[in-house]
Amino acid sequence: MASTDSVVAVKQVAVLGTGIMGSAMARNLAAAGMRTVAWDRSRSAVAALAEAGVISAASPDDAVREAQVVITMLPTADVVRSIMLSAGVISSLAEHAVWAQMGTIGATATTQIAEDLGRLHVVPAVARRS
Repeated sequence: MASTDSVVAVKQVAVLGTGIMGSAMARNLAAAGMRTVAWDRSRSAVAALAEAGVISAASPDDAVREAQVVITMLPTADVVRSIMLSAGVISSLAEHAVWAQMGTIGATATTQIAEDLGRLHVVPAVARRS
């Protein structure tokens, strides 16, 4: 049986990117009772989710601050890279947070960003696979 020492209960999820797919994810997470905090470059996109119980964050670092799971649903690899590798996000990630990259940026870009996070001493779950 696997050790549960590293198991962290998910109390909060951050969704970075609330376009068509990201907003649906955020709504579903909130409807399932998860505390869901979202950020998008368009404040109006996040504001529209308030009635579903999604909390709006002023910045990506505010969104990830207490999240055990961080979902990126952003349009391009460059945007994912700029957000995830920003000093504010890196310093705000909770210990043992899991990054779930769900945008259609490709496996190569996702792996490279995960490796970059690892070099910065942040090791997301995707980077731990061998």
